Amino acid sequence: MFKAFLMLSSGSVVGKIIGFLREVLMAALFGTGTYVGAYRVAQTAMLMPVELFLTNSLEAGFVPLYVRYAKDDPKRAQAFLSGVMMLFLLLAAAIFLFLLFGSFWWVGVLAPGMDVTSKVLTASMLRVMALAVPLYVLGMSLSYLEMAYGKYIAASFRSTVQSFGLIVGALLAFYFKVPVFLAWGFTWAYGAYFLWILARLWNSGILRWPAGLSWSLIKETLEAFWRCVRPVLFVPLLIQGDIAIERIVASLLGIGVIAALDYAKFITETGVILVAAPLSMVGLSTLSGLDPDLVHQRVVRITEVVLILTIPVSLFVLYYRTSIVHVLYARGAFDRESVITTSGLLFGFALGLWAQILSYYLIRILNTQLRNTEVLLYLIIAILLGIGAKLLLYKSLGPAALGLGTSVNSMALCFLTMRALKLDRALCSNLLWMGVGSIFYVVVCSVVSLYIDNISHISYLALAIGLFLLFWTIYVFLVPQLRLNVYFLLKKLCNLIKR
Repeated sequence: MFKAFLMLSSGSVVGKIIGFLREVLMAALFGTGTYVGAYRVAQTAMLMPVELFLTNSLEAGFVPLYVRYAKDDPKRAQAFLSGVMMLFLLLAAAIFLFLLFGSFWWVGVLAPGMDVTSKVLTASMLRVMALAVPLYVLGMSLSYLEMAYGKYIAASFRSTVQSFGLIVGALLAFYFKVPVFLAWGFTWAYGAYFLWILARLWNSGILRWPAGLSWSLIKETLEAFWRCVRPVLFVPLLIQGDIAIERIVASLLGIGVIAALDYAKFITETGVILVAAPLSMVGLSTLSGLDPDLVHQRVVRITEVVLILTIPVSLFVLYYRTSIVHVLYARGAFDRESVITTSGLLFGFALGLWAQILSYYLIRILNTQLRNTEVLLYLIIAILLGIGAKLLLYKSLGPAALGLGTSVNSMALCFLTMRALKLDRALCSNLLWMGVGSIFYVVVCSVVSLYIDNISHISYLALAIGLFLLFWTIYVFLVPQLRLNVYFLLKKLCNLIKR
């Protein structure tokens, strides 16, 4: 499991590096202007209806069921795969038609604060990105199929391919002054990704043309799939509704906030991509069907390590948010106002970054146990709390309210899932020690900041990283319980290297 996690995480690191280059390029070329704002809304408008049925169905239903079928009855597994692919293609076709003919109306719903010119540009981008819907659906489905066989290369490099496409699109849009090339970059990327993973699975023998399938068997497996995913069908509606509220509020605050929102998210979602997503993918394929006591032991140990790693990082991003934004983005068209807006958003997101990473993983553990009804309940509570915070606070707090709403959502979901998996008592001591360490860390940062003046943001951030590493290394070493968890991680790494 640990080796698979490292494989996925290393692929995510490559994707994050390319993604960083993408965001820096976008910031320098377009700042937080209309081109970027229009692209962000168009991407959200394309992904929202797809994610309504795709991701949760794959994670909560397809992978756990396919792994069970593949172990016990390969013929049933093949029938199940064929049925799911046909179902997803039909849904993809319906979404494509909706986006193609209803683009302007859909953009108006998601971004009511946009002016007419920006809405027209966004709708034209959306029509281009609608072409990517079947490619995106098939590519994602095949990457999860590969994961069911314990292979994670395609899943780990999906974001890399998307980033490459957007980089090419951004350069073409800037050079030719045609912003719709941003959308074409997204579509070309998923066309290439689908062809690559199709060839990969065909050559490895995982994917074969179905022969002699029984329609009654397909129907039977799809009924089992429906029973499995039915409790979570409302989940993506809630999640996408939360995203829609976020875009609507951002558009009311100004098109610059729409663009800045994703610049800030890129920073905080790094933890989800590098830690939570790989852990979740590995957990789906390795923990499905195992003894509950064994799963509990593994999850407790992993969660303890994740807390030790993520709480300090969340504090670092929170305290040094302005310098981080300066170093990453402040060049070219990314001016002082863009820095202020993005830093305000980052403040809100960073408060609950640790909880966002941990809850993402714990939700997937509940999925492996097919406890999808509980997942639905916890998500309803957490998302409604987050939406309430955004709607109540955006007029008084401005952009920071969007990040704060996400943090409220993440922290509520984290504590609910911890209780559901009976982790709260096991983790109580760790949380207490990390809380104490966090207080001391903020005090140390505040004192050190008083004696640092008139240096560049990059020098200030370099010193801050050194202080971060020194403080937390000493603190974790001095607390026996935290030290033992870190030793566990280091032991796993050493064993992997020796192999």
